[in-house]
Amino acid sequence: MIVLFALCSASLFALFQGASGAKGGIIGFGLSLYEDSCSLACHDSLSSLYLSCTTFSNHDGMTGMKEMDMGMDMGMMGMTTEECRTSNMPWLQTMAYCIQQACGAQGYTVERQARCFSTHAVAGASEPTFHECLPMTAPTVELPENATWLNNTSLVNQHLYHATHGTLEEFARSEYLHTRYSMILYFIVIGTCLLWGIKIQLAGAFPSIHQQLHKSTIVSKLRQYIGLPALFGSRHLEPLSANLGYVPGRALTISISIYVILNVIFSSISFGSFQPNIYWPSQQFELCEYIGNRTGTLSLVNMSIAILFAGRNNILIGITGWSQTTFLTLHRWAARVATLQAIAHSIAYTIQYVDPGYDGAESYSEKAAEPFYWWGIIGTIALSLATAFAVLPLRITLYESFLIIHIILIILSLVACWYHLVPHFGFQYGYQVWLYICFAFWSADRIARLARIVYYNRLGDAKATVEVVPGCNILHITVFPRVTQGIGPGQHTFLYFPGLGRFWESHPFSIAAWERRQSPLQPASLSLSTSKGNGAYSTEKEFATLPPATDSAMQVKSMATPRQEAVPCESQKYNDVSFQLLVRAHSGMTGTLHRYLSSHPVGSKVEISLYTEGYYAGHHATLQSLFTADTVLCLVGGLGITNALGYVQEYVSGASIEGEAARNSRGIMRRAKRFILAWSAKEIAFIDYVKKNFLTDTQGVEYLFWYTGSPEYAPQKPESPKGDMQELEAHHPTGIDTAVAVGRMPIGSIIRSSLEAGRQTTVLVCGPGQMADEARRQVVHCVKDGFNVDLVEEAFAW
Repeated sequence: MIVLFALCSASLFALFQGASGAKGGIIGFGLSLYEDSCSLACHDSLSSLYLSCTTFSNHDGMTGMKEMDMGMDMGMMGMTTEECRTSNMPWLQTMAYCIQQACGAQGYTVERQARCFSTHAVAGASEPTFHECLPMTAPTVELPENATWLNNTSLVNQHLYHATHGTLEEFARSEYLHTRYSMILYFIVIGTCLLWGIKIQLAGAFPSIHQQLHKSTIVSKLRQYIGLPALFGSRHLEPLSANLGYVPGRALTISISIYVILNVIFSSISFGSFQPNIYWPSQQFELCEYIGNRTGTLSLVNMSIAILFAGRNNILIGITGWSQTTFLTLHRWAARVATLQAIAHSIAYTIQYVDPGYDGAESYSEKAAEPFYWWGIIGTIALSLATAFAVLPLRITLYESFLIIHIILIILSLVACWYHLVPHFGFQYGYQVWLYICFAFWSADRIARLARIVYYNRLGDAKATVEVVPGCNILHITVFPRVTQGIGPGQHTFLYFPGLGRFWESHPFSIAAWERRQSPLQPASLSLSTSKGNGAYSTEKEFATLPPATDSAMQVKSMATPRQEAVPCESQKYNDVSFQLLVRAHSGMTGTLHRYLSSHPVGSKVEISLYTEGYYAGHHATLQSLFTADTVLCLVGGLGITNALGYVQEYVSGASIEGEAARNSRGIMRRAKRFILAWSAKEIAFIDYVKKNFLTDTQGVEYLFWYTGSPEYAPQKPESPKGDMQELEAHHPTGIDTAVAVGRMPIGSIIRSSLEAGRQTTVLVCGPGQMADEARRQVVHCVKDGFNVDLVEEAFAW
């Protein structure tokens, strides 16, 4: 995160440094377009005229005389150099008089008129001067509109000057508006994130004031009707039918709607026209040009926003407290808007050639043959395909393939944009600056990932032991990292398994538990054999047993039963620390690892090498409601227990310490007096495994378990009638002998049983989408009933 912040700061610094110079920046911020249009119009009205010093060459490249007869062969081509103009008196006097009349009418001082003359008449030379070139007597003859020669000091053709000046003014106005609306959009989006982050930081700095506001009627109503509910009904994290997508929450939907509406407005307003126009022969062609430039610029802006929001090292996650899932939702909408604007950009430039003043398909074919034009077509197609292939069914079923294709298409679209803009426009309009920002955000995230790998692995790798949880397709991975600074509850890590192939792939896994103090293991007879196929190591003989932990307050023991055995490995010398993961095997890399383990004896552990990117999420801004919670309720479904176990460990770590020391040691749950864990799972073997390996010696935690799998494997039901919560409410276990109920978890009853008048309850949810949506619905009802309830969702949406 620090690396990304430094890189973003450097890129923004470079941007504004460029904006402060004459040759850098964007229109309105470092670049000025047609600043002295009155003078430039004089120049452009006269620049096509031949002078007495103009040199000519025919089509065969033969140079002719410097001075030609006005009845010359029209097959000859003329070239007028700046040296020619600075020595030609008719040019100098006509330009000086035109600037005096046109710019003087706009209030230019004599000194500014002189600067204009130096810039546009003599190419920046100091001599001859403006005053030297003013004619002694005012010219009286106006050049005809179709003039080709300037042999005498003359008046500029007024019709031509009017058309030229109006064209320059309208085009410059349009370009300034493109930049203005782009910057407004940027500041609204990023500024909103920063303002929310400031609000979160202030709430953490002044918790008592925050609590008072939180209990106020206005805030309560906002949470009831905007902050907490799903958009319609209760569906939020549960995908729509046929996996069409997710429905954002009500607050997020409002934010996205405002963002989309702003883009529609900025893409549609403030277009003008000036006719007769020296660039475009009709109003339709002119408006297509302006619309194409506006939508093209806004598309680049939204691409940069989408790239920023997609990064796992996005600094705004820590500032705002919003989850990466939230930012990925915003990323998708920003990308969709950018794609639609790119398509509108292409359509506008295509419609131009339907104009009656052009030859239609023939003119379009000639333009499309130019490199800058077909690079633009490639960019639009690549961006459209990247958006089209990002549909939810593909993301779910073929995530690794989707990710590779997505990255390739985005890189192709950015490269295409570069060759569409820079070779054709150069750096005159500053369009490339938006590409620089895209490159900066994308590169910063990738470099941050690489820096994390180097830092957390110390230029080496980490070791890990992996075993299959009996009776289910879940892997228990214990990682022995080289660095554990910053590890805590609610976090996940990205792991690379180079020995299993696909070394470029990384996958996120929630951290279930961690140990900062570990008793040394006594080596026993063991045999490590190398698997040549994938570089992993397997252990096939006896293992040493782990002695009882000496400091249960500082850890949740992961090997507490006599059956569990530990593998002494080289990784123990890395600070004697570890963290643990529970991973369900799917069809990708985790499936490959599961199949490899299946080739070893049942119950054996395999030692492998891996790389970690360190620890993500778990930001104070995200978990702020836990700081002031009196009761913490974890509603967990299936493998979501992995995330909840970190909070159990955090709570238990301070349970045996009394007084002020307990308040300080509990970290984010320093005020909590009650912690409830309610978990449902489909595999009874998984429930038993977690109870025996992660939930021993956890005094003070209340447990509620449900088995939702096949009835034939169900445990003995408790004697209490189905749905009777009285026994569950009174059951405060001191051990882990908690009975496992059969059937669905009664989420509403559990939440209601955790509430107390005048006390704050924070509900942590990590489970399937349907379960999370039901918990959200019940929390909304509780808030409406006047209870002080907060909701923290821990979810990864594809």
